Amino acid sequence: MTDVQFLGHGGASLAYRHIPGNGPLIVFLPGYMSDMTGSKAQALAEWAMANGRSLLRLDYSGCGASGGEFLAGSIGRWVDDARAVIGHVAPGERLLLVGSSMGGWIALRLGLALGDRLAGLVGIAAAPDFTQWGLDISAADREALATQGWFTRPSDFDPRGYRYSTALIADAPAQLLLGGPIAITAPVRLLHGQRDDAVPWRLALDIAERVRSDDVQLHFSKDGDHRLSRPQDIALLLASVAGLLDEGAA
Repeated sequence: MTDVQFLGHGGASLAYRHIPGNGPLIVFLPGYMSDMTGSKAQALAEWAMANGRSLLRLDYSGCGASGGEFLAGSIGRWVDDARAVIGHVAPGERLLLVGSSMGGWIALRLGLALGDRLAGLVGIAAAPDFTQWGLDISAADREALATQGWFTRPSDFDPRGYRYSTALIADAPAQLLLGGPIAITAPVRLLHGQRDDAVPWRLALDIAERVRSDDVQLHFSKDGDHRLSRPQDIALLLASVAGLLDEGAA
């Protein structure tokens, strides 16, 4: 695999891996407290190398191999991180965005900013607006935010739980998408497991309803969980990416 490279941006050193190849550039956007070394990102990298496709993986500030403080991060900041790395690696190129969980929120925000440069978007258990529907913030949580700058929620994916910061909560209202139309006209593919206990699968229906594109396809795996990392899930992801490229994104 390609070596990790770094880009200084916003006071942090952003880590990324770039595989040169035929475009559009596929960009993998990780989920909350995740990074570019996950199984879906690795599978995409292996597929891209085998098929001569260009791929960019990255870690947001405060995540993975990147510098910076995680608790200073927010949706807006992480969208800006992704834009900075993309601008450095592939200025002006067309992009196929692949966003996992929170990365799906970032992909949608980034897709809006890209306009005609967006060749397509794949959401894997995409979780836009999760601060609205996924965090029932209590009085105790607000006190924790005021006193220490974060509160914790139990997580099946980390025994220490997930931390949610003042920066994330304060920025979120400006990043919300599900209150109206989402002005993305590029093809969209939404993959979701119906046994996902972190992101409700019906959220994919809400996203599909709101994006302006007429080329939207949803795939529900009845026995799929939130990760969608089983061999059959990975195969579906790769087929979805390849299909978008074959259907005209290339």
